[in-house]
Amino acid sequence: MLKYLALPALAILAACATPQEQCINTASSQVRNMQALISTTQGNIARGYAIHQSQEPYEAINTCYDKDKKPYTCFHTEYRTVETPVTIDVAEERRKLAQLKRRLPAERRKMDAAIANCRIQFPE
Repeated sequence: MLKYLALPALAILAACATPQEQCINTASSQVRNMQALISTTQGNIARGYAIHQSQEPYEAINTCYDKDKKPYTCFHTEYRTVETPVTIDVAEERRKLAQLKRRLPAERRKMDAAIANCRIQFPE
């Protein structure tokens, strides 16, 4: 749920970022994604199951106004996040985790090089 709230905030912050900050953000996105996958996979292994999140619509009561500004009851669609447990193969999750951890140092080296390039390309 928290990640759904963080995405719009990141988009707003990215719009205010300097060119160097935008470049660094792009350069570090792969490592951030891998770290998130590692965290999710570790949680799955610890729990013994994954959690699937879906957005489900529901009708909510609202107050609407007609052309004369008279209030009346109306409905609108809102969404809620529903979490359901999903069976996993713990051995496969462990293999995936090991692979992610093996790849992370190489991705960090790529990120560091890209960030250095960002600082050269967009000095502040």
